[in-house]
Amino acid sequence: MAAGGRLANLARTRSCYSGEPVQYAAEALRAYREDPFIPDARGEQAVLESHVMTELGRGGEWWAHPVGIAGMRLAPGRPVVVLDGHSGSRPGRKFPMADFALALLLPFAEPGVQVNGVMRLRVGDVRKADLHLELVDAESRLVLRGTPGTRWRDVLAERRRDLEEGGLLPLWDEAEVSSYELEDEREFASLVRTGNDLAWLGSGLLRRIAMFQNFSTAYSTRSWITGDEWIFELDTLRDVPLDHDGFLDRLMDEILGLPLRITRRYCDCRLLGRARGYQCTFYLEHRRPDVRGVMQIRFRWGDSVYGDDVRDRLEELDADQDWLDRVLPRRPAGPAARTGGSR
Repeated sequence: MAAGGRLANLARTRSCYSGEPVQYAAEALRAYREDPFIPDARGEQAVLESHVMTELGRGGEWWAHPVGIAGMRLAPGRPVVVLDGHSGSRPGRKFPMADFALALLLPFAEPGVQVNGVMRLRVGDVRKADLHLELVDAESRLVLRGTPGTRWRDVLAERRRDLEEGGLLPLWDEAEVSSYELEDEREFASLVRTGNDLAWLGSGLLRRIAMFQNFSTAYSTRSWITGDEWIFELDTLRDVPLDHDGFLDRLMDEILGLPLRITRRYCDCRLLGRARGYQCTFYLEHRRPDVRGVMQIRFRWGDSVYGDDVRDRLEELDADQDWLDRVLPRRPAGPAARTGGSR
């Protein structure tokens, strides 16, 4: 295969993982030939990116993309997280994804209780639709890119006003680590260590965020951390084949995936055709046994767990029609459709 053809194929594949435009991925591969096909973050940069993945991956809302992130731009030194336009939690209710992201990410103190948001996270700059974030006293940078017309300064001012009216203290403009953050870091030292241990995983997944849309059959993706396990639940509709092996193969791909290995599995695919739903659970760890952290993935297959109108709600948020046709196919009208599952 000619070098140009190989580059084009790699760019298309990288785009399916990262969510970058194919041309952007091709230019990055051409310009940084010595880097891995998807470069990994290290140290505090990985910690910052993992925090973003932790907070935005919690679920609880609906987005056009599985965790409200349309893709990444893996620019050296300052990766860009491209946000969805809007989020919604129930029919007819939409609000800017920029508001939702800041509510989860920006730190504020609840005196006498705890710090909420990402400790040590600071706003470095605002440039049009780009919000520049960093960790105080660390070499880490990340950009949140809102949709065109996003007015970050207005969103920040409104967020500050709401917090202060509630007696809470915004921390994202503090020049140094606040006493509230230092106190919480001492009190919850084990949680801080766990977050650092899992940073390689969270950052690696954020840089491959588009795989949850392009390689998964799930219409809903959410995650949370318990102990040293990062747990993901991916829900697939009964009308759609559950291809967890295909997703895992992409996740562990030697070239573009993460250095993971399956350590345990509990597969219930044998119940297909005999049960209305089932769950297959896989435990993955780093290929190197000295690297801590476990990724648990629960592939759930069955009736819709969020009601019959999920597709309509995602269409309101401008979700990609090809993706919707794949993960939430419309049933044909008629008696057979009314007596089956929920979508």
